[in-house]
Amino acid sequence: MSFQEFLHGLYEFLHFVCVYYATILGFCALMSVIVIGIIMLLRSILLSKSIFGKAALWALMIPCLFCGKLHFYVETKLGVKLFYWWYALCGKWQIISLIYILIGISLAIWLIIRRRKLHRLVRKLDDYKEDMSRFSIKVIDGDVSSFCTGCIRPVIVISNRLEKTQIQTVIKHEETHIMLGHLWIQLLWEAIRILLWPNVFLHIGERYLKRDLEDVCDAVTMQRNDIGAIEYGEVLLDNAKRLSGIRGISGARSGLSFSWDDNYKVLKKRLGRITEHRKYNRRLIAAGMFLSIVLVISMIVGIKNVSYARYNPMDISGIYSEEKMEILAYDRDESIVTYDDEFIFIDCTELKRRCPEILNEEKDIYFTVGGYYKFPGMGGGSDIGWVSAKTIADNDGVIKIEKYSGIDFWTGIIKWM
Repeated sequence: MSFQEFLHGLYEFLHFVCVYYATILGFCALMSVIVIGIIMLLRSILLSKSIFGKAALWALMIPCLFCGKLHFYVETKLGVKLFYWWYALCGKWQIISLIYILIGISLAIWLIIRRRKLHRLVRKLDDYKEDMSRFSIKVIDGDVSSFCTGCIRPVIVISNRLEKTQIQTVIKHEETHIMLGHLWIQLLWEAIRILLWPNVFLHIGERYLKRDLEDVCDAVTMQRNDIGAIEYGEVLLDNAKRLSGIRGISGARSGLSFSWDDNYKVLKKRLGRITEHRKYNRRLIAAGMFLSIVLVISMIVGIKNVSYARYNPMDISGIYSEEKMEILAYDRDESIVTYDDEFIFIDCTELKRRCPEILNEEKDIYFTVGGYYKFPGMGGGSDIGWVSAKTIADNDGVIKIEKYSGIDFWTGIIKWM
């Protein structure tokens, strides 16, 4: 393989990958619009009083990432009406696929830079002198909401303006965020936002997700540390008053804060839920969490069962004219073309009956067999063979021609993606 051929193959590979992933991620984004609508409806009506139920609803977004290759999109009338336009758009205007991928990459870079900027700031802060947590605690100067950040090496950051009586409560709150995996949940949400960025409701929904996580954290912190609702509410309210009108740290939204810059109505509702807090049954919550995980996994398995596989064999052979540079016929029932590991077999009589115009051809006739598709209209890897039109015209029986593999380095990678 020459360097020029390598570059051409690389270009074709990147071109396919761009169109393929933009198409299936676009389908996922469209499906996620419906799902997030259901989430917002349920959390505001049916589960408005259930702190843990509202938080669990957001897990419904995970199966959306597996909805890119559903049979539904191209095999049902409703699917074609609702979703096929995106498939056609990516196929006809392939620049749209490139834009989709580039914007996703740009958003990912911006979020990574924001996180790295915050982590650099946190590393420069002084350590808190007292040993009050098994996690690292840093102290920041100024009126800033305490927060936690870092999935692998979690760090709690507290303000030096906090009163000593409040520090323990604030640290316990941030510890709960870390122990419940909320930092990982937020990281997963950012990944979903990157992959399905055209769905603007995902970007808006981050605020609501954080509110639900804060409510869960409040409830768990109070029960786990035996903190009274009045004491806990006073700490939250004092911090909210102190931070009123003060702009937060750039990039701090990558973490989770005890008292963050939300509006007054939301803070009022949060305080109301704190004052109404009643002890919950831990076993019941654990069982609910287990059932939620089972439900999400079951949904993913179900979605995979009604989706196209990673690659699907093509049960169709193509017959092409070199002279006209067009397709003469497709053979779907192996009445014209059959093949084995080494050769392609052509029934000349049936071919001339189906394509009488082949007798007027002067150049070679090409045959493609096998191959794969990842999604209807997206695939390749067909083996190929060719024979002169004159040979077909002069024979009435079955002829045998050599078969050449269509799987090269790039198509092999695409096949297993």
